[in-house]
Amino acid sequence: MITELLNINLVEALGLSSLPAEQREKLIVQMSEVIENRINTEVLSILTEDEKKELDKVLDSDSDMIEFLKSKIPNFEIMVVETVANFKKEMLELQQLTVKA
Repeated sequence: MITELLNINLVEALGLSSLPAEQREKLIVQMSEVIENRINTEVLSILTEDEKKELDKVLDSDSDMIEFLKSKIPNFEIMVVETVANFKKEMLELQQLTVKA
């Protein structure tokens, strides 16, 4: 199911392809921000206080944040994939509710 969700083009599935490019891009940015915020929230709930301080140092440097997170959160990539899939599922469910209403 996760793979199926990941393969869905959300813009097309939600019928946003017909929107003017500027509006469509704005919605894509907003959706990306929601996903990023969810990932950040999950990451911060997992990291210890010391690891959060380390993360701050990584963010302030040229270090690779993704590699840092992978080293601290063994299932980081799975967590990201699940977050994206869950977001897509929620958006598709909301669309179905809107269509039915």
